[in-house]
Amino acid sequence: MNVFRFRFSPFWMLLVFIPGVNGQVISQPEVFSPGRTLADDLENFTLGVDENYLRQSPRLLFGATDKLRLQQKAKAHPELWARVIRNAKSVRSESSVPNEEFISKGQKYWRVERLQSASLAWFVTGDPVYRDGVIRWMLAYSKVPVWGTDYRPNLDLVASWYLYHLSIAYDTLRSEMTDEDRAVIREGLVLHARAIYEDRDPSHTEHKIRYDQNHTYIPMVALTAASLVLWDEVPEARSWFARSTAVLRRCRYVLSEDGYYYEGFGYWTYAIHWHVRVADLMRRATGENWMELPALHDTWKMALYLSLPDFPGAFDVGDTLSWKVENVRPAVGVSNHPMLWGVAAATASGESQAAGNMYDHMKVEQDYPAMAFLWFDPEVEKVPFYEINPYHYFPDHGVVSWKSGWGKEDTSVLFRCGPPLGHRATEKLKEFDDWIMNCGHVHPDIGAFWLYAKGAYLAVDTGYLAEKWTRDHNTLLVDGKGQGADGSYWNERGIPYEIFDRAKIEAQYLCPEYGFVRGEFGSVYQPQVPGVTVQRSLLMTKEWVLVVDDLSAESAHTFTWLCHADAEFVQAGDVHLSKLADASLAVFSLGSDALKSQLGPAVVVGGTSPGRGVPQQRGFQLQQSTETPTTSIRMIHLLVPLSPGQALPVIGCQVDEKGILHLKVTGEGVGDQEVRLDLNWASAPSEPPEKKNAPVKFN
Repeated sequence: MNVFRFRFSPFWMLLVFIPGVNGQVISQPEVFSPGRTLADDLENFTLGVDENYLRQSPRLLFGATDKLRLQQKAKAHPELWARVIRNAKSVRSESSVPNEEFISKGQKYWRVERLQSASLAWFVTGDPVYRDGVIRWMLAYSKVPVWGTDYRPNLDLVASWYLYHLSIAYDTLRSEMTDEDRAVIREGLVLHARAIYEDRDPSHTEHKIRYDQNHTYIPMVALTAASLVLWDEVPEARSWFARSTAVLRRCRYVLSEDGYYYEGFGYWTYAIHWHVRVADLMRRATGENWMELPALHDTWKMALYLSLPDFPGAFDVGDTLSWKVENVRPAVGVSNHPMLWGVAAATASGESQAAGNMYDHMKVEQDYPAMAFLWFDPEVEKVPFYEINPYHYFPDHGVVSWKSGWGKEDTSVLFRCGPPLGHRATEKLKEFDDWIMNCGHVHPDIGAFWLYAKGAYLAVDTGYLAEKWTRDHNTLLVDGKGQGADGSYWNERGIPYEIFDRAKIEAQYLCPEYGFVRGEFGSVYQPQVPGVTVQRSLLMTKEWVLVVDDLSAESAHTFTWLCHADAEFVQAGDVHLSKLADASLAVFSLGSDALKSQLGPAVVVGGTSPGRGVPQQRGFQLQQSTETPTTSIRMIHLLVPLSPGQALPVIGCQVDEKGILHLKVTGEGVGDQEVRLDLNWASAPSEPPEKKNAPVKFN
């Protein structure tokens, strides 16, 4: 294999090429070790771009020799191909071309994908109507000097979507254009690629880079695409490629170590597919296997373990769900699930294939059908769901997901007790001089739980927020105060990350019958209330969830327990009921200490940008607080999902002197259960302990 090398320093990075799937050559790069700054990485940066690849046209996502294969694929999978054609038809008429104001403002900027669908439609069918429509659209976009007027013009998301999809379309249709049209479009690509390139000038040492943030890596993916398509037409494209891939290597380095995406499910669907896109580009251009990251090859775990079998579709952790109407919960949209097919095709992952198939069955891809068609590989055999455990522990992020099964009537519980960017980020942060974390989409919800059962979302979250308050989540308050920089859009900003890193899962045991997890997160209250110890234990079963909180402090404080639901809480003695149409949530207070209850609407500061929020009701809240300040308390709550008409169970609970909690639950739908839970149980250091050493015994 001939490789075109572009050298940036006396140091050469050795690329070892090995046979891959179907004879494809895959290179295994040395383990990336970041420099102190981006400038250091560029000082030691080399490129390995296949010169045979550079002779191809098109080359970014497929080559001329792929035409027959794609034509056969279109016939074999007409449902996938029909989605491509549906999008492609949007560009055929002359009247469909967006006007300058529409393009510049970036209204519905993701619709620019129609260029990719239509150019692919031309490549496969040869119909000139698609070709001509794409060229008209490309000329219109290329003549507009400013892409995205509302936020960071020419530099951010609008510009990135445009640049990437225009690059893909230009790659496919370059030989079909007149010299005049080609020059106009090339000039437009250069203008906007250069702006993104200059924005990441490593000499701007006063500006630290948000390597973890999608606003950083999405523009770099677009710049990579532009550099590869213009490599042999614009000499500076090689410098674009060096800078974009150097930034991306640093972005990739700070990503998850366990497959969890730190910004929550909403931004996982919105952003992580860009890492899959650039992995696809790099595989073809350099032979490097960029799918090796846990954040990519394990992203199926995020897809499955954060999912719900019915409305709203997923746990709304972090900035997920932008509520349009007050107090009406929207569904979670998943518009980029074909990335799971892309990962499956590159890694032969049957789990990723199964996850992609599941989401495609729930909601077919409408916004990005071209990549769905290209990424889907029917040769990858999905793993049956009965072979995938319905429970999982994400150790880096301290997230536990336990499900009683994969069915609609099964119970799903989520618990989060870890730092915003994971534990490994603590050491990674020390390796960088130019990285500033940006966890604006992460909420102060450490120690929070979520519950779906009996076909309904029962213990819920409050969606996308302009102000992040701990009070808006199912966790705890101390003297009415919350975690980190409570109330700020950026909960971690200005606070040593080690404070968040000390929040951790201390013990966990997951099996088909139940899940147990214990976390400690008192450190995250330190900026507001120092000297607090907060330990929360959850025992999760299909019929109920037990929540035990042990709180202590150096001085007396008021402690508050929080739970949110979509229906109003009504008090009946020590029980609080939230009744939905299909199911209800009963919250039993079982601790020996009296708690004062406060019920009412959950009013949040809703919005998608800092400083632009509005008060908005999003469901209802149950608060239970200590009657008087105290130095220690154990709160015990039992959450019981109820079917319509199901009577309340009878509950008995006590904790003995050895720390064994004895729970008895009797009633319709729950049977007659006696449970012994060892609150002091510790996880084995490696494999889960044998059943006899488990934390729970059922009688």
